[in-house]
Amino acid sequence: MLHQTSLLLLLLAAFASAEIVNFQNCPDSVDVCPINQVRVDPCPQAATRAACHIRRRRPTTMSFDFTPSFDAERLEASLGWAKSDTEELPLISMERDACKSTTCPVQAGKQQTYSLVVPIESKFPISPYTIRWALKDPVSGKRCCFTVDIKVTR
Repeated sequence: MLHQTSLLLLLLAAFASAEIVNFQNCPDSVDVCPINQVRVDPCPQAATRAACHIRRRRPTTMSFDFTPSFDAERLEASLGWAKSDTEELPLISMERDACKSTTCPVQAGKQQTYSLVVPIESKFPISPYTIRWALKDPVSGKRCCFTVDIKVTR
């Protein structure tokens, strides 16, 4: 019980210190699953509405609040470089089971939070990116999706 309480306090402290960043809902998910807020820690650039500078080999926590209009037993996560509206290249190898980072089953109309430490490896090219993050119901194909600008730095 003490371990769970400590973990909860640590997560609350992380959310409190994370910066709220600009993002765009994906057109196909605006009505299906709006994203309410996106947070990145650390991201001091958020104060000037600039892209977050994500350092290679440094932990970055990204979290977002979403409200699905659908029920789902589980969700699959993806994170990729949005080269265009239809083309996406995976950025990192990440846990695809979104239920390890949010509550499942998902209930329609209930806001929840997804949070993950994003590892950017040293071989990752230094460059600005628009990333697309999605949580998808593998049965219905409905998804919660948004894009956010980042800049990978040394």
